[in-house]
Amino acid sequence: MQRNNLIFRAAAVMLLTCFMQFAVLPATSFAQTPECTYDRSSPTLESARISFKSLNYYCAEKEIEDFLKLETIGIEQRADAHVLLAAVYYAKVKNQSEKRSRVVEQFKQAFRAFREWRGELDISSTEFIGMMNEAQAQVDRELKELEEQEEAKTEAIEPQAPAEQEPEPAYVAEEVPSEKEGKAWYKQWWAIGLGVGLVAGVVVIAAGGGDDDGGGTVNEPLPNFPDTPSKKK
Repeated sequence: MQRNNLIFRAAAVMLLTCFMQFAVLPATSFAQTPECTYDRSSPTLESARISFKSLNYYCAEKEIEDFLKLETIGIEQRADAHVLLAAVYYAKVKNQSEKRSRVVEQFKQAFRAFREWRGELDISSTEFIGMMNEAQAQVDRELKELEEQEEAKTEAIEPQAPAEQEPEPAYVAEEVPSEKEGKAWYKQWWAIGLGVGLVAGVVVIAAGGGDDDGGGTVNEPLPNFPDTPSKKK
């Protein structure tokens, strides 16, 4: 009987301990938020990394978030901040699904800011490096799809080259003589008149015949016609 009481008491203590660990202590820790000592007007990655290595994940996360709000940081520093924040989430978040989602997203933000990032990791576990490689592959696919979309837009804007056509025969315009060059000699008025005169003269000569006294041929009277009257003496 006494032994059973001891077992019962031990079980009760264990149950109470478990209850305190999973219910009371987390609520107490959330109620007592630690004070962050970093300079809020000038946050730095070095200070955030010190908080991370001292297991103060809350202050490390807050300082990194404030650092990313600065407009003066370069693309490489922005990538470093996202990678450090990925390490904070990897160490802080307990749920595996949520951890993977938040860590991969921070790595993607880092590679989007600076695609050639080759910095050092604050966590060297195989799982953490695998998440980084996964994020890098996703960013590569996003960039490739973006380039293909830009090329498609460029091809749609550029005019298509016209199909090759056979060359049309060259048209040669007739040369029109200018007024200064003058008309051809056979189109001049004097040439036309001379030609008409020559033709008329040939016709007259051919039709008129010659004179009696001139020794030319005497025209004989046509048959069955009366004699021509004789010339007066």
